[in-house]
Amino acid sequence: MLTYSLAKFMGEDLILNIIYILAIITASKYVLYIISSILYRKHNQKYLKASKHVSIKKIEDEIKVSVIIPAWNESVGIIHCIKSLLLATYHNLEIIVVNDGSTDDTDEVVKIFLNQEHAHATTTKTISYVYKSNGGKGSALNEGIKISTGQIIVTMDADTIFEPDAIKNAVRYFYKTDLDAAVGNVKIANSKSLLGIIQQIEYTVGFYFKRTHSVFNSEYIIGGAFGVFRRDVFEKYGYFDESIKTEDIELSTRLQSYGCNILYLEDSIAHTEGPAYIRDLMKQRLRWKKGRLDTFIKHKNLFFSTHKDHNKFLTFYLLPITLFYEVELLFEPLFTAFGAYYLVTTGNFQPVLIWILFTMFIYIYTFIFGSKKNSKKAFFYRRFYFFLSYILTFVEVYAMYESLRLYYVKKDVVWQSWTRIGLSNV
Repeated sequence: MLTYSLAKFMGEDLILNIIYILAIITASKYVLYIISSILYRKHNQKYLKASKHVSIKKIEDEIKVSVIIPAWNESVGIIHCIKSLLLATYHNLEIIVVNDGSTDDTDEVVKIFLNQEHAHATTTKTISYVYKSNGGKGSALNEGIKISTGQIIVTMDADTIFEPDAIKNAVRYFYKTDLDAAVGNVKIANSKSLLGIIQQIEYTVGFYFKRTHSVFNSEYIIGGAFGVFRRDVFEKYGYFDESIKTEDIELSTRLQSYGCNILYLEDSIAHTEGPAYIRDLMKQRLRWKKGRLDTFIKHKNLFFSTHKDHNKFLTFYLLPITLFYEVELLFEPLFTAFGAYYLVTTGNFQPVLIWILFTMFIYIYTFIFGSKKNSKKAFFYRRFYFFLSYILTFVEVYAMYESLRLYYVKKDVVWQSWTRIGLSNV
């Protein structure tokens, strides 16, 4: 048996000790994040002092918001996306849809919608539509930003819908403060499939931990589904890097290299459609993994940097431990196989039961004390998430190996293309 041979070759005790060390590192991270997240609300409140006693009408009079929606083959969901903005409670709003050379009927669907008189019958919200040749998501975002006129730029995906108060809540943090950028609270809308529920749990935990990133001003992933930026960020530090497919991660990391202030906004909620099939999830995670690898290489100077503008929690902890976990993925199949072999041969289930209970506590804690509107259906499945998460783990393993292969042969990934069913059906 391969696992038995490897265990004998490397030494069972050595592998077992490595697994224990990994568990201690991960448990320490969870404890650190849970404790520091308690400071989140107090930390974010300082950015709301200036707007606390100011009416939203006054803020609207002073701040125009431009929302950029890049789209490539998004005919299934883009109208729901636009409609969610038309229902926004923030009214000084400019909506810019940038069709990046779609090959489906996105162009026709958007034009028909815009030609309907009621679709944009508002005196305070405007919709602009741009069709350009295919250049990638970063190119589409940059095109929209350059023609926009708002002081605040919001980026969103075409398969995402904003809750009515999402933009209003976000803008308040920028009113007369030194905040440069922020990331909204994104939730997976899929609830009719097990894969969708797994992603719901993953997002609930992941976005809860952004509280800690906010407290330490170390957030380096302002996801494309809901990003908020001051216009002068692009004027000072440049636009999205069109050569990196996770242009959102690259820009966020670049802003960190300049010492920008970045928040996580838990009360600004968006809902997005996650991949409904494993093959589509593999495409998504490959793009994320390859893009993060490219970003880390481009900004390698941030690792363990002592530069005065660089956040020390980011440079000495968050980035290194993230890279550590990426490398650990390369050995995950071995560790998992050995773990199963160890349990079967020894019958000692105590360590894994303790770990399951610990992680279950983390999942339940983030659901109960996290943001509102977490999926109750996903909460039911949390008791099984330790086992279900291995589906995501091995998708991540595939993405890591494939990213390294693409890097070695000097190839890249392209715009994501997967089977969309639309938010109204998830």
